[in-house]
Amino acid sequence: MRLLLPKAKADQARWQAIVERAPGSVQFVDPWRLTPVTETPSQKSTWLDLDRYQAVLCVSAQAAQVLVQALDTYWPQPPIEVRWLCNGPQTASVLRSAGLSVIHPEQGYTAEDVLRLNACQVKNDDNWLIVKGVGGRLTYADTLTQRGARVDSIDVYQRALISEEMTKLAQLAPQHDAIWVSSTYFGQQLLASAPTFWHAWPGQWWLSSPRLVHWAQSEGLQTIVPGQGATPEALYQLMMSVAQRNAVPKHR
Repeated sequence: MRLLLPKAKADQARWQAIVERAPGSVQFVDPWRLTPVTETPSQKSTWLDLDRYQAVLCVSAQAAQVLVQALDTYWPQPPIEVRWLCNGPQTASVLRSAGLSVIHPEQGYTAEDVLRLNACQVKNDDNWLIVKGVGGRLTYADTLTQRGARVDSIDVYQRALISEEMTKLAQLAPQHDAIWVSSTYFGQQLLASAPTFWHAWPGQWWLSSPRLVHWAQSEGLQTIVPGQGATPEALYQLMMSVAQRNAVPKHR
């Protein structure tokens, strides 16, 4: 099984160390460009008022890096009454580097997994801050608001996809059997970059969540293989499962 794996270059070594143990081959492509957002007076005010929040939630390692820098700039000691939450261990490692005690899911690491945490069962009028990139899903803010929280968001980076790398993915796809997709935004942009090609491509769409499976079905994609999370461990398990299904029984 030959897999195309779109993943930021900074993450590739960590993923390679895990997925290389599975049968098959993996080719990484980095289609992402992340650009920091210049701090505004409003954002500075938010950083200075961190102690008014009951919880601060970082959605990515990039968001956590900006938060840690803000704490270093504006807080000699982090506010002690705040609950610090994030999506998974990589983001948590950034926050722990600043001495923060972090809560995150033990597995899965999707927005839905985060929102199932006991720490996300909010009290009415709790103040929450979400540290994130520009755009993206509103799942965190919408769900927490429905639960009674007052939610602010701070956008600290802009993400975009590099058109040349998206073209490269289409060029490489005929030599591969599958592509891994763990973001609806990425999947949408991939299809938009070459809709005729991707809708006709005979390879498998390996998808990290039920939400992505629903998206792929709505797009009319044919060969959908669901995974159990957006982590390298989940991808490893999926690779092992596919390899076992594809194994040819030995005849006596």
